[in-house]
Amino acid sequence: MKDGGWVTKSSYRKMWERIIKHLQAETDEKITGLTAHVFRHNYCTNLCYQIPSISIKRIAYLLGDTEKMVIEVYNHMILEKEDVSNALENALDL
Repeated sequence: MKDGGWVTKSSYRKMWERIIKHLQAETDEKITGLTAHVFRHNYCTNLCYQIPSISIKRIAYLLGDTEKMVIEVYNHMILEKEDVSNALENALDL
């Protein structure tokens, strides 16, 4: 809440109803299955695509989770970003 307190169940429900209403106004397709977890996952996914501009440690901090959790859940994305050949070449060019 704005005052720093916990969100009540009714406030949370009203917030989601407003979000869905605004999103639904942008599309003719019925929006279903949208949850806070979906937003969180999307946020973390977008952060992981920014590695190495942002560290796994910082991502975990922003999510309130551990680095281990970020690596376990999002490791496939982190591996996609790897450029092993270039990294090895740059390491040998010192």
